[in-house]
Amino acid sequence: MKYFYRVVGAKGELVETSREFDGVRAAKAEARHALTETAAGGLPETPVHMLSVELFDENRLPITELRLILEEISKE
Repeated sequence: MKYFYRVVGAKGELVETSREFDGVRAAKAEARHALTETAAGGLPETPVHMLSVELFDENRLPITELRLILEEISKE
């Protein structure tokens, strides 16, 4: 089955891609891996504050979204 991914990177850039997997479990695992790789490329910058990977099925219906949110808490 074909799955689609929409990745929002550190500067708010949007990348869409697709891959074939045997099932949703493998597609979700790849979404987690994609989020990890995106974070390894750099943490989010203002004003975005997050990285995300959205997963869609072959009909482009949403399945799940994974987010990594960076929160800065001032101690001044």
